[in-house]
Amino acid sequence: MSPAKQILYSLLALFIVTLYFEFSDLDLWVQSFFYDFSRQSWALSIEGHPWRHILLYDAPKKILGILELSLLVSLLFFRKHTLIQKYHSGLLIVMLTLPLGPSVVSSLKGTTNVACPYDLTQYGGDTPYIRLFERYPAGKKPAKQQRCFPAGHASGGFALLALYFLPQSRRRRRQMLAVALLAGWTMGMYKMLLGHHFFSHTLTSMILCWLVANCIALIVTPHSLYERQKQPRSTESVDAPSFATD
Repeated sequence: MSPAKQILYSLLALFIVTLYFEFSDLDLWVQSFFYDFSRQSWALSIEGHPWRHILLYDAPKKILGILELSLLVSLLFFRKHTLIQKYHSGLLIVMLTLPLGPSVVSSLKGTTNVACPYDLTQYGGDTPYIRLFERYPAGKKPAKQQRCFPAGHASGGFALLALYFLPQSRRRRRQMLAVALLAGWTMGMYKMLLGHHFFSHTLTSMILCWLVANCIALIVTPHSLYERQKQPRSTESVDAPSFATD
């Protein structure tokens, strides 16, 4: 399936997810599993567990930064290498998605004004719970802009969804998707267990990063490659690089 169709499906998914969570209490129901109301504490805490925070928060960000730098160096200084030429389009899609996916999420965080779970009155905070298109009650609006929707940390892992455009085979592409989803949801779940995000925050970040990856793929990858996928391959073209989706 071409990136153009994936973009349409992503926009539709974004609309459905936004509409569903606007009229349901699923976020509160899911989050209740991560909060001990008797002790008024979250399932995980940063205090007293520095190594866990390094492993699940600091380390992934550094690894993604190193990956981004490595891709940039490879495409700039080793672009004539056979392997780089073979996967050039896919590598370029990944390199652009890694910063742009989280950037889109971060930009939205600055406009939605949605509070984090740990700040809400339901969980011992002083900020009332509102949904995305609701307004804070009079006299209870937070003094400063809230920046918890969508989930920023998870977006770094979900940006790896762009790895889908690297392999040639459908099986390998699915494996890349699995790796990216594991990374994104591991990073997202950690923040949910801390009380930093709701389920919808993480789910929206996933859809947005997939949307960004396909927008970049639509620009970077020639349309002819996708058309070529529809034609039977000859034995001579088995090793030809392809970055199209199925």
